[in-house]
Order: sequence, then structure tokens, then C-alpha cells
Amino acid sequence: MPGPVFLSGERVRLHTVEEEDLDAFARARSDPDLRIPLCIDTPQNREGLEEFFEETISSDDGYWFVASVDEETVGAVMYPNVRESDGLGELAYWILPEYQGAGYGREAVSLLLEYGFEELRLNRIQADCVATNEASSGLLESLGFTREGQFREAVFQNGRHVDVRRYGLLADEWRDR
Repeated sequence: MPGPVFLSGERVRLHTVEEEDLDAFARARSDPDLRIPLCIDTPQNREGLEEFFEETISSDDGYWFVASVDEETVGAVMYPNVRESDGLGELAYWILPEYQGAGYGREAVSLLLEYGFEELRLNRIQADCVATNEASSGLLESLGFTREGQFREAVFQNGRHVDVRRYGLLADEWRDR
């Protein structure tokens, strides 16, 4: 069961990541339907996940949230890196396969964008996704992100090199949508 609500939308609630949420993160890092699009190719045991929680999720360098619907974890959204002096946040997200296609990712990312632009006062939020992940590209484009570039053959996935797309969204563009 997720912790206290930090942000809430119509169906999706965002909670800070707690140690008991690591099972969902373990699944995201192991399930091929998630791990491959997220470019995670190294298995990680519980001890490694706990170290990841302590060193990365619990650090002051980013903002990590579990997305839930009706007390069930459906995914996670995060700014793993924020450069406050530049007003730049790097966006990442994942939704468990059985919850994909229901609009939960769009709502969760929208909540995080609102938080980033309005409360953190970010000027720019950027996100990368592999070119083979059309669902992720579609989500970003539906939220007003502009495809700004493509890194050719930047990651190795399923036995071949694939491109990575870079998307960006400015605060003014978010407010004017």
C-alpha cells in the first residue's frame, strides 16, 4: 500500500517512494516489457535495490514518486536529475504492463509536470526515450513536448543498436497549452 498522497489527480495519486515500494521497482527492472524500453540490462537483487533506494531515490538530487490508482501501484514518475540553477528537470516514468493504455501514465506525468513547472519553478523539462517505444513518444507528444533531436544508435537493445529521441517542454509552452 502506498504512503501518504503528495499529489492527486482525477484517478492517479503520487506518493513519495518508500522502501516497501521496492517490489514494484524490482518488477520494473526485471520485466522485459519494462526493462528493455527503460534500457536496463543488468539484473539487480534486493540488496542492490535497497542500495539504489538509499543512494539514488533517497538523495536530494531528484524527485521520485510512485503512481497509484485505488491504492494499487501502477507505475512511477520521477525527475531523477534536477539542475535548479538552470531550471532544468529530466523526466522519467514507467507504468506496469497491465495498467498501460488506460491513461494512467498521461495523468501521472501531467501531475509531475505541473509540480515541476509550478512548484519547483523549472523552465525546461526534457525526456529521452528509445525510438522503438512509440507509446512513450506518443505520450510525450500528447503532453506538448517537442522532439528536439535523435541520438543515432545510442543504445543496444534486443541484439541491435537503436536510436534515442530527445524531447523538451518549456514552462511557457506548458502554461499556453
